[in-house]
Amino acid sequence: MPLRVANCRDWNNADTAEKLGTVHALRDFAGGPSGSPAGHGRTIPDEQAYHLLEGYCSAEFARAFKLYHLYNRAAAFESIKEKYFPNGIPNG
Repeated sequence: MPLRVANCRDWNNADTAEKLGTVHALRDFAGGPSGSPAGHGRTIPDEQAYHLLEGYCSAEFARAFKLYHLYNRAAAFESIKEKYFPNGIPNG
């Protein structure tokens, strides 16, 4: 299934191997060439991506959420986390 149409319903119907393949495909897509000065897109660690998708997709209301949107938004905020919380986000 093309990444642009894969959603949480697909994620929930996939087995572990398919989910891991999806995480790798999302990383490869998001980390590919971009028009930014860095030359490539932001990514997050595969384990973090897996848990991110497991968490979001476990909610019934998220069944139509596109996986690449969830991944790309998390990756975009990763740079903010690194800049303002270099030692990790404190527990509140």
